[in-house]
Amino acid sequence: MDKLKRSQNQIIKDHLLTGQSITRWQAIELYKIATLPTRINQLENTGLTIQRKRVSKEGKHWNVYWIDTPLTNAADEVTK
Repeated sequence: MDKLKRSQNQIIKDHLLTGQSITRWQAIELYKIATLPTRINQLENTGLTIQRKRVSKEGKHWNVYWIDTPLTNAADEVTK
């Protein structure tokens, strides 16, 4: 029996709902999804509230995305 194929939006949503944060690079490495900002925007348009933080390190900049859940505090993980 074939596995049900999840959409890229569903893959990112499922990841975020586990309480984990994600960056564009992680989306590429983990799921081969190169369009994370687009997926985040589409998920937000469905009513999902996604937090983000711009990170700068050694002259490079990127966004970290997460969903605040009662069981985890992903924002703390972002700053580690």
